[in-house]
Amino acid sequence: MRQHDMEIEIDATPEQVWEAVSTAQGIASWFAPIARVEPGSGGSVTFGWSPDMEATSRIEVWEPNKHIRITGDRAEGTPPSVVDYYIEGRGGKTVLRLVHSGFGDTANFDGEFESTRGAWPTFLKMMKQSVEQGVARCRNVTLFRMLPVSRAEAWGKLTAAVPELPKTAAGVCAVEFPDRNHALLCVFCEKCGGEAMLTLTWLLYGESEPEAEKVREHWTGVVDRIFAQ
Repeated sequence: MRQHDMEIEIDATPEQVWEAVSTAQGIASWFAPIARVEPGSGGSVTFGWSPDMEATSRIEVWEPNKHIRITGDRAEGTPPSVVDYYIEGRGGKTVLRLVHSGFGDTANFDGEFESTRGAWPTFLKMMKQSVEQGVARCRNVTLFRMLPVSRAEAWGKLTAAVPELPKTAAGVCAVEFPDRNHALLCVFCEKCGGEAMLTLTWLLYGESEPEAEKVREHWTGVVDRIFAQ
């Protein structure tokens, strides 16, 4: 059965990395702006990018500062999606190993497998940035849109209008702004049927809620203008 297996080194303690993967505040600092956690083995993690896009998964392994396993059920008769985070201190830093398994070998899983393979490296970059900057300092400003155009057309319009974004075919990127407290602009433009599913996230560090709302209002206007009907 196919799986993703990747590592990232983070300049932080195992306890700080554990906070990022096991608490609501930590998860919201790099993964999804909506996050709730019932801690412990047998508990749950709920996350979402908009109120109508929430999902809840089980916590099957809970070893503080070492290992957490989060399992999400799929349709009956198909294997669950299983994400393991392994945490290990090495030489004054911490290595996080991600293993995402549960992808069947049939064509039905090809789309999900390719989508997650492209997305995970960017999510891990987002995690590293937020842990190193401090998850408590992070404000996650996320815009989510379903667009009635192809993924290629959506990505082309977006990169033409936002010069900071690299004009790659991947449709996934994270751009750092060192002069803005190392903020990250993260974009995921994915295929969803015949449409494009766009998630645009700013991870802001050390900024106030009013400042974050200004960013939300500005980028809502930018996205609305780019994809005006």
